[in-house]
Amino acid sequence: MERETYKAKDGRTLYRPVMEEAEYRHLTFSENPGFCLSCGIECDGVEPDARKYRCEDCGERTVYGLEELLVMGLVRLGEVAQS
Repeated sequence: MERETYKAKDGRTLYRPVMEEAEYRHLTFSENPGFCLSCGIECDGVEPDARKYRCEDCGERTVYGLEELLVMGLVRLGEVAQS
């Protein structure tokens, strides 16, 4: 799962996941990933509708389930840039 930065309404720079649709389908049906908006890491075993879970890496309560992020409009589905 790739990530990109975006500006929150309060001016903070946060991260959001970026992936191709096929990767999204695979993740939602097999792994229950979550994503920390503060540090941008992928978190395993998070309920799809998780909101404001504490991140084990940065300690912030900004881990959301992938399905919840999609509903919130914070998942960008499309072509992922190749490095």
